[in-house]
Amino acid sequence: MKKKTIAITGAAGFFAECLVPLLETDPSVERIVAIDCREPASLTSWEKVEFHKLDIRDPEIGSLFQGIDILVHMAFVLMRLPGAKDVDDINTAGSRNVLQLAAIAGVPKVIFTSSVVAYGIREDNPVPLREDYPLRPNSDLYYSRNKAAVESVLHKIARENPSMQVTILRPCTVVGPHADPASMASLTGGTTTLVRGYNPLYQLVHEDDVARALHHVISNDLPGTFNVCSDEPRTLEDLAHTAGKRTMALPLSLVKPMFQLLWSLKATVFAPEWVKLTQFPIVASNERLKATGWKPEYTTTEAFLALQEAFSE
Repeated sequence: MKKKTIAITGAAGFFAECLVPLLETDPSVERIVAIDCREPASLTSWEKVEFHKLDIRDPEIGSLFQGIDILVHMAFVLMRLPGAKDVDDINTAGSRNVLQLAAIAGVPKVIFTSSVVAYGIREDNPVPLREDYPLRPNSDLYYSRNKAAVESVLHKIARENPSMQVTILRPCTVVGPHADPASMASLTGGTTTLVRGYNPLYQLVHEDDVARALHHVISNDLPGTFNVCSDEPRTLEDLAHTAGKRTMALPLSLVKPMFQLLWSLKATVFAPEWVKLTQFPIVASNERLKATGWKPEYTTTEAFLALQEAFSE
């Protein structure tokens, strides 16, 4: 059996930190071409990895895709910084650059980590959201519009390159010990802030389940789109109480300016548009991916409690 060479963008990110150890122990994987604009923290412990320090907007990336069997595109700005003006350029234009160059190089299989946020965080979202539900991204939430835009780019490239196999994964909120503490602060703090009058269902998927989902679609030919979510969604209020945390419900008229102030002072990484997550449901079905042989090992509650344990240590 021919051993695979895999290219990964976003190699210094959260998902790569969880995925690469699985690829390192996979005998079918010979080489990993890792790409990021910063060096991965675990680089010295990775034996199969060949690291290249490049921005995903750099046309030189195309030279790295020769002979690649699978591209896993995970590079994306999750938390925008105050004053940052290049988020859309990095996320959308950078992704377009990577995917077009992969097509030119003839990469036969592409995997993109999208997000359930591409569906849009909206009051009238069905519960659960299934993969055939139309994307209605929030135009005022960069992450939502960027993920949906890249999916559209990828579909166009796939139509123009019918020999390319495309898999899109849409994880819900991912938590785990390798996550950035700042991005987990709203879940690991002693008090959970809620928006008064809103108490939507919420999903958390453990990093191990996401890593296994990525490894699953790398190891198997599974074209199409798959939600990557936990079972048993809960409300944030229920989760907080399960962990013995306090909750504080504030009116939306106070929460939005509070987040705006904290974010502008860099006291939180959550831009104010993320308040929508505490207002409206975004719960997705994982049945399609389960039907292929993957299943989550953690429920939403178990993922939440595992996060508390990891960060308390």
